[in-house]
Amino acid sequence: MAVALAAAACGRDVGGPPVIPTAALAHVDGATAAVITQGRTVVLEGYGFGVTQGGGTVTFTGPGGGTIPAVVPDSASWSDFAIEVVVPAGAATGPVTVTTANGERLTTTVHVLPAVPFDPAALAWQPRAGFPRAPVGVALAVAEYATSGGFAATLYAAGGAEPLGGDSAFVPETSVHVAHATAGGEITAWERQPEHATTSANRSLPAPRAFAAAAVATPHNSRLTAGAVLYVIGGIDADGRVQRGVFGANLSADSVVSAFVSLEPLPVPIAGAVAIVRRGSVYVVGGADSAGRPVSTVYVARVTPGGLLDGWYVQPATTGPRAYGGGTLIDRRAAVFGGFAEPVPPGGGLDATPPRLGSGDTSLVSRRSGFFAGPWGGVDPILPEPRSQFATLDVGTALLVVGGMYAGAATDAAETLAAPTAGDSLGAFAGPVGTATIAGQGGGTLVGPAGATWRDGGGAWHGLVLGGMDLATRLRRTGVWGF
Repeated sequence: MAVALAAAACGRDVGGPPVIPTAALAHVDGATAAVITQGRTVVLEGYGFGVTQGGGTVTFTGPGGGTIPAVVPDSASWSDFAIEVVVPAGAATGPVTVTTANGERLTTTVHVLPAVPFDPAALAWQPRAGFPRAPVGVALAVAEYATSGGFAATLYAAGGAEPLGGDSAFVPETSVHVAHATAGGEITAWERQPEHATTSANRSLPAPRAFAAAAVATPHNSRLTAGAVLYVIGGIDADGRVQRGVFGANLSADSVVSAFVSLEPLPVPIAGAVAIVRRGSVYVVGGADSAGRPVSTVYVARVTPGGLLDGWYVQPATTGPRAYGGGTLIDRRAAVFGGFAEPVPPGGGLDATPPRLGSGDTSLVSRRSGFFAGPWGGVDPILPEPRSQFATLDVGTALLVVGGMYAGAATDAAETLAAPTAGDSLGAFAGPVGTATIAGQGGGTLVGPAGATWRDGGGAWHGLVLGGMDLATRLRRTGVWGF
């Protein structure tokens, strides 16, 4: 949003129309400077590729500076505007080149990471730099930054709420904190961003929010041309009312660098939704409305080059309402699971009722348009027992759920579960997994923690969970736990 929040300068006519190329390679996987993974299918976007492949080819940079051909799976994977290819196993950071059938060479640069499998059985939770406050319902997101000098990740935590009298009432906050990932999945101390009465100098949220969703757009995952943008979506306000507003602020790898402004609001008020950024689009699935009733709504907004959202497009609804559950987008398949289907208080509460969900919903998403390609279908069960208010962590070859409310939560019977991911499929969750639990190290029985994952320069996955309520004491926790 480095360009979105400032008025664009109007250039003067220097004579004659611009020269329009006959072909161009504009984006890879919906991103201006894409970070991609070996072995995954990506979409090259542009125009003038040729209606059919013919003698056209796609090559990636090889590890020794040469080139490696990429596999175009079939004739349907090549069109004049988009090409779907599998990133070769030996591909390296550098140019990817489309050579059209008539000999035109179209090139852009990508950052390639190796595909590193994640072993859930070896998961060992370790304490990280504690959060300065003890709110619940924090909106947490992470941004990966790839430069010629290396690869880094930064975490952004916005809002949250301080409970009053257990979990029956909350006081939402405006604070925003930033931490930086370091070697081995460690993080630096959380830095609170400046709060100021003058709007232009303020780097906190313009209004209190809790149980909002968060997403970060960068040139590596969207059509953003520079910088990065943090989106804080929906949530509840200081009066406990669910909001439809969306806040956005410019980011650097070090801090929030602009005031938050109001962006395109959601069509309806939502809290406790799932938010996902993939291939240049932001997806918001489910959540609870202003009366605490779970909804089945699905929205997608595309990130513009200036960091704005081009409007929330209504997509096919899930098979049933769902709030305070989990979700992901794996290649072409979106999946949501767990949560509530009946009305709940803000955050979902700590009571055994209403009942939780163990089922899931899935739907195909077009790699090219980012829109849903058909209706949702139910999957029952996907969790071994009904569960809600957990953190969802995508670690490439698996999906983790951490904490939450479920039948065995009081004894931490299944603190962390894992489901395998392959291609665009998600398997069933099973567990518990790991060698060292959070509860076993005094971290509490966490309900409603926030979670995020990132990769290092070698492609290895790291992640953490932050805060939440301790089911045993009904008090919030400041702990941060990672791997």
